[in-house]
This record gives sequence, structure tokens and C-alpha cells, in this order.
Amino acid sequence: MEEQQRTSVRLVVVDPELDAQCDRVEEHLLVPLAASPRTPRDDTLFAEGLAAFRRIRSTLAEAVARGPRVWTPNGRWEHAGLRIVRLPGTETDVLYALLRDLSGALVAHPDPGDEPSGVVAALREDVSASGESAVGLVGALARVLSMVDLTPDADTATLFAALEAAGDEDVRLSYAQEEAWQRLAHRVTVLLTESAPLHRFLY
Repeated sequence: MEEQQRTSVRLVVVDPELDAQCDRVEEHLLVPLAASPRTPRDDTLFAEGLAAFRRIRSTLAEAVARGPRVWTPNGRWEHAGLRIVRLPGTETDVLYALLRDLSGALVAHPDPGDEPSGVVAALREDVSASGESAVGLVGALARVLSMVDLTPDADTATLFAALEAAGDEDVRLSYAQEEAWQRLAHRVTVLLTESAPLHRFLY
């Protein structure tokens, strides 16, 4: 019962851009941090963050493989990666805790001459070794979290209901549901790229 209460059912768009952001975060941020702890607390937080991130990625991949497939009203185009996903709240909790620590480290202003904290030292040394900026990588983690934990609105509710009602059967969206998808696609594109909507969503 406790596990069920801690599991959140979410609507997620597993787009190739999300996969690319996940690769970036895992390879250039979480793996270096987990390999270079500075304090026992950092050791635990970094290791748990990497493990939680990998479990979330595995769950997303399983959801995409499981289906159902979602089609446009004319049946010609598939909205690949639009899925209902069950994610334990404990997994996202760990990543939010890590994000808070990393964000705090980025905005901290230590006194001159003070030794940097474990998180700050890890960001300065290990993350910078990848050639990426710490700000960019922490921002990428924030974008990934925003994608797997979308704030519900009328559009997510409409699409969630359509997928839930279909069960394991493929979904052919109505025109009203397609309009909800177009608005959601615009939203997630901005979340992922901080740029104008990409043509791949405008099927």
C-alpha cells in the first residue's frame, strides 16, 4: 500500500531530444559526480542520484516499448513517445534533492580564501573536465525533471484520459485531442530546447 501511494502516474513525451538531454546529464554530470565524492553525504547523494536517474530512464524506455502507439486523427502519423508512465515518487525526490544542492552550489558566494564545499568542488573540477559548463548541465537536469514531472493542465488531462481509456490498444486521437497534443508539443519543446517549436512536432 505504501509503495502504491508513492508511485505517481504521469504523462510523458519521450522525445529524441529528451533522450539526448538524458545522455548529456548522465555522462557529463551524474557519472563524474558519483565517481568523485567529496564528503560522505556527497557520496550518498551523488550515487543515489545516478541510480535513480538510470532507473527512471529504464522505466521510460519500457513505457515506450510497451505502447500503446498514438496516431493523428487521419491515422497517417504517429506521435511516438507519448506515454503514461508509472514512476516511484522516491526516484524523482532524490533527483530534486540533488538539483537543489547543485543549484545552491552554483549561486553560492563563499568568502575569499574558503575551501569550496564538496558539491562546489565537484562541479568545478569534475564537471568542467567534460568541456561542458556546470550551469548548462544543471540546467539540463532541471529540464529533464520538468519533462518527467510535467505540471498537469487541461491538455495533459485530455491526452491522459485518451491513453488510459485505450488500455493496450493503439490510440487514434480525435481532432480536439490532436489540438491538445499540439499545445503540449509546443510546451515540451520549449522546456527541452528553450527555443521555438521544432517542426517534428507539427505533424
